[in-house]
Amino acid sequence: MNMLLTTSAKRMKYTFGIAGAKYVFFRCFCVGMLACLPFIQAMGQLTARNYDGKERTLYINAYGNRDTIFVFNQTPQPKTGNLSLRPASPESESESEPDLYTFKWYKFDYSAKNFEEQPFYTEDDAETTSQYELEQGGYKVTVTPQGEAAPRDSFVAWLYMNPGFDFTLFKDDKGEVMWYYTTCGYTDFVFDSKTAHSSFTYYNISNLTQVLTFDNRITFTIKAGNDSEVVTLLLTLGDMQYLRDYDPPYEDTQYYFRAYDTFGIEKRDDVMYRTIIPFITDITTKLPETDPSSAPVPAKFTYKSYNVAEYVWRFGDGDSAVYNLETLCPDTIMHTYYTPKTQGYNLTVKVTSLYRCVYTSEPINIKVDMPSLDVPNVFTPNNDGMNDYFKPNTVSLRRFEITIYTRAGKRVYYHKGDDLRDWEGWDGRIENSGKEAAEGVYIYVIKAAGWDEPPTRNPQAGPYSGTIHLYR
Repeated sequence: MNMLLTTSAKRMKYTFGIAGAKYVFFRCFCVGMLACLPFIQAMGQLTARNYDGKERTLYINAYGNRDTIFVFNQTPQPKTGNLSLRPASPESESESEPDLYTFKWYKFDYSAKNFEEQPFYTEDDAETTSQYELEQGGYKVTVTPQGEAAPRDSFVAWLYMNPGFDFTLFKDDKGEVMWYYTTCGYTDFVFDSKTAHSSFTYYNISNLTQVLTFDNRITFTIKAGNDSEVVTLLLTLGDMQYLRDYDPPYEDTQYYFRAYDTFGIEKRDDVMYRTIIPFITDITTKLPETDPSSAPVPAKFTYKSYNVAEYVWRFGDGDSAVYNLETLCPDTIMHTYYTPKTQGYNLTVKVTSLYRCVYTSEPINIKVDMPSLDVPNVFTPNNDGMNDYFKPNTVSLRRFEITIYTRAGKRVYYHKGDDLRDWEGWDGRIENSGKEAAEGVYIYVIKAAGWDEPPTRNPQAGPYSGTIHLYR
């Protein structure tokens, strides 16, 4: 089974696994409604000193309370457990009630699934009792007031000697990820995470057939390079043997790992990932400032790339360009789009690394408008900088020819050309001379062909005729 963890910001996606299975454990420490009841103070309780953490048992004891699991970390220095008890006198008893007790200590026998019948320590005529140098396991203390034959109370506590864990990343002598852990689709960070105890087992003292488990969980944090994102994973101790990054970076990156358990034991390690992933980014398109989507559209593309041995530029119009280590890819790629297309053209770039890993960029749409012609009906060539030229608005025209006549049929202006971006239009002078045409109505005849038509086709006279009013 694969389980995928995805972060909201960086591109980091991970799975985790052991021995061919990938999984994450999240164990709940509350089972049912009983397990979520609050702890109730009993007639005294077992306490400990210098412990590193404590948890409540899942079971409820005879007093309606939860017993305590005291945790003693065994790293960096081993330590033994200890327990102490000071009984609380019942409020109903008089002040003459004796404060001395007989205490008997019993150890839990895991093979018999019960506390041992004989106490391993007895203390008479004492107000309190303590034991040191205790091993991992369960302990019960019975309390018998002085002068009484039977115990009045009994108290149970459990000791978990937290062995800690080993956390060592597998890397080569340069401190880098082993080459055979890296592929084009993912990279594995493999590490040794072992412990003497992956969990602590204890029993429900009200139902000794019920085996309960307390899991010491490890939290892992992973930070890639200078990225501010920290990925946090919560796993049961000893479960994880590798971390798989399904989106490895395209730059050499130092990965920083931190592992810590519930009770403060912490280990750190780091490893350098040498990338084999190609990448191209920041593809920028520069188009003409005037009529940028009118054919022909000369486009210039700039970009940034990483670890690329081969580029394949696919311009979307059927043309492509290939560059490799022999024919180096220029910093600026130029391509001209001639044929108008309603949807435009999608540019993509496929890049390949020396390790034959492949990345394809997201498509960039280049718009090339369909041919159109929009002719104004008035202009004012008075050199005021506003509407001084008669120039039809043309889009994606391959050829353009215009003739302007007086109403009497005399030609006053003629222009023929293919590059309409450089044509300013008619300035109101007769046959491009210094003589100004008189105010009035003039007739224009336009012949044109769009870039969507075959290049061998001559401009044909169409419904492109009308009148223009000249005012000064």
